[in-house]
Amino acid sequence: MPELDYALFETKRDVLEAIERGARSVDELPDTNLGPTDFGRIDYPYVQILPESTDFQGGNEWAHTVRLNVIFQRGKREDDYLVYMAVAFDAIKQAIQELNEVECVVSYLPQSIEDFAGETDGNLLVMFSIQLQVTTLVDLKEI
Repeated sequence: MPELDYALFETKRDVLEAIERGARSVDELPDTNLGPTDFGRIDYPYVQILPESTDFQGGNEWAHTVRLNVIFQRGKREDDYLVYMAVAFDAIKQAIQELNEVECVVSYLPQSIEDFAGETDGNLLVMFSIQLQVTTLVDLKEI
């Protein structure tokens, strides 16, 4: 594998693993997965980390766009939406703290936070979908 390709892979992997570690560290979110999975086989609350894109920014900078989906099953009407939202924001906070520890990361920003409500198999679901933009430096060595 060429050096640039491997360095870019390592950088992207480090970003994804940091976001996963951050979300997994939230006590209320025990089921965290990197990449797509079968919704018929998950337990709620559930976190899904989905890489969306990696784009060259110029120089040695690359921008990684990652989607952090935090999904809750709403069991009763009286379940407090704001409690779900607080847990989702805690996942964002922890992910950002983990990204702050990654050497190649130079900036990170939640670009959008979308709220969704839906249903699957008669269960009401609430989802917070957070799009994170993470800029990293990739060492472009002579090949």
